[in-house]
Formats: sequence, structure tokens, C-alpha cells
Amino acid sequence: MRAIVRVGFWLAAAGSLACTLYTGRHNSSLLLVAMFAIWVLTPFAGLAWINRIGDSARRDIAAAIRASSLVVCISSLAIYVAMAAIRPGHHTAFAFLVVPAISWLTILTMWVAARVAQGR
Repeated sequence: MRAIVRVGFWLAAAGSLACTLYTGRHNSSLLLVAMFAIWVLTPFAGLAWINRIGDSARRDIAAAIRASSLVVCISSLAIYVAMAAIRPGHHTAFAFLVVPAISWLTILTMWVAARVAQGR
């Protein structure tokens, strides 16, 4: 499952970046598009970090972290694809702001749960 999650990270991160750039293609501010792209990619770095912690945890905790990470990756990508499919002119920025924030809250929750489960 570790390999599936790692491949899932890369595919979801690449797909999310592509959706962000595609959705922002009509924006005249390259800086704004770049900032959105970085913001959208940061949860994937957090997921990589939490999975590294999971590698040294008990098997059940590591499996829960990997499964949760996969759910976050798939959910994020699905939302970004849906936003990219909306025709230009509609307000799609909200999703690109909120999804990473919710992903970070999920990552922090996974971290706290792993620490509590390990007794630290």
C-alpha cells in the first residue's frame, strides 16, 4: 500500500497543479496564479511528511495514515478537476483556497491521532 500512496501523491499533486494552472489561465496576474499553485501543492508536502512519520509507527497506525492520505489526495483532485471543468468566468477560486486549508486540518488531525495512539 505504501507504493500506491506514493504514486497517488505524485499523480494527485501533478493533477492538482495542472487543474490550478488550467483554471487560472485567464488570470492576468502570474504572481497570483503562482501563489495559488504553491498553496494547492503544500498539503501534498504535508501528506508526505505525515507518511514519513507513519513509516516509523505501528502497522495499524501506518495503515490508517496511508488510507487517510489516499482519501485526501483523491478528494482534493476530484474537487480540482470539477472546478477546472467549470467554464471560465465562474468563481472557482473558493475551492482552491478552502481545499488546501481543509487538507491541512486533516493532516494535523492525523498527526495528533498518531501521537495519541503511540502514547506520546
